[in-house]
Amino acid sequence: MQKFVRFVEENGHQQDKKHTEDEEAATEATDLVESEREVILPSGPVSFEVELHADEPRALHEHGNRRLNTYRELGEAVFGPVAGKWAVLPVQYSLMIGLCITYSVTAGQSFKGVASDSCNGADCQEGIAGWIMLFGASQLLLSQVPDFHSLWWVSLLGAVMSVGYCSIAVVMSWIKAADPESKVVFSREDESRADYIFGVFNALGGIAFTFGGQAVLPEIQATLAKPPSTVKSMMKGIALSYAIVILAYYSVAISGYAAFGSGVSSDVLLNLTGSPAVVKAANMFVVVHVAAGYQVFAMPIFDMVETKIRHSLRNPPRPLTLRLLFRSLYVAGTTFVACLLPFFGELMGLISSIGLMPVTFILPPALWLKAKRPQGVVLWVNVAILAFCSCIALLSLVGSVRNIVVSAQNYSLFD
Repeated sequence: MQKFVRFVEENGHQQDKKHTEDEEAATEATDLVESEREVILPSGPVSFEVELHADEPRALHEHGNRRLNTYRELGEAVFGPVAGKWAVLPVQYSLMIGLCITYSVTAGQSFKGVASDSCNGADCQEGIAGWIMLFGASQLLLSQVPDFHSLWWVSLLGAVMSVGYCSIAVVMSWIKAADPESKVVFSREDESRADYIFGVFNALGGIAFTFGGQAVLPEIQATLAKPPSTVKSMMKGIALSYAIVILAYYSVAISGYAAFGSGVSSDVLLNLTGSPAVVKAANMFVVVHVAAGYQVFAMPIFDMVETKIRHSLRNPPRPLTLRLLFRSLYVAGTTFVACLLPFFGELMGLISSIGLMPVTFILPPALWLKAKRPQGVVLWVNVAILAFCSCIALLSLVGSVRNIVVSAQNYSLFD
């Protein structure tokens, strides 16, 4: 343990390490993992139960007096400084940026759903640019909050809103499905074979989108106080959050399909035609939820870039000035892209394929294989997870890109 800590402290931030030193870092990380019986990253299908239930589990990000508080630091500890950085940063930050864009589109649709009834039954891309910009204006204000600790109340409010709009969607969908006069069509006779196949590919990414929080698990865990062990607190939080996510989101998917069949929208709230006041309330719940989620995924980017700027400049700007300039530019950029590509379902598939699936389903077993070097069944299970999820990510990428191109042909920003 002490040897590992000394190695990280003396060499962790140097970028010109030789190949032999990279191998030494990986070896030290492997020794640490094997000696402490921990999980590198607790993710959905990569939850190694034998490790989760070990006595006194400890995470890789906690050793000695040093904590590896970011996904990048975890990658560098296992793969080495250079390989670790390039294995983690591209997929993690593309995911977080993509989620901010997708949340902006979601908020635009929900804002329009509150203001008018013209969205009902369609994805309502047309005319939502102004609503997306309104959401962007709210994020300009929230983005000036210094760090994660200052946003705890926003995250809590967002979680409550999520339960609220999911409950409304499920109840109203089942009421619609139970109506004997309701005629639901499940076939897609008017859809071409190509549209159907690529739609299925895109939907694979949409399902994986449920687990977007994996992108910032180390950063979130770094905010937890000790005692008790942050691992125990984190695992309790993950278990509770995933139980709620699976119950809420999959209930919405099942009830929405039962009520509206093949005509169900990517955002089922757009299909609801019951009490207008209740539907509008549900849409506002969505806005609050994604406003909180936007900040959760933007904060690590803010921290990384602002830290880099402060360390690179001899006379860096004041913290308030730096926050105002960079964070405003970031929000403006994500808002602009969201206005250009307001295709909620397709964006979910795209972001899942290039960011979420690698971070959630591909990178964790890769880290595990490198650090633990398992043998036998454990080895092949991890290899199977890597191969299967890589294929799913590729199919989702193909489907989402194709559908975005098709949708963009009939969309105009100024309509």
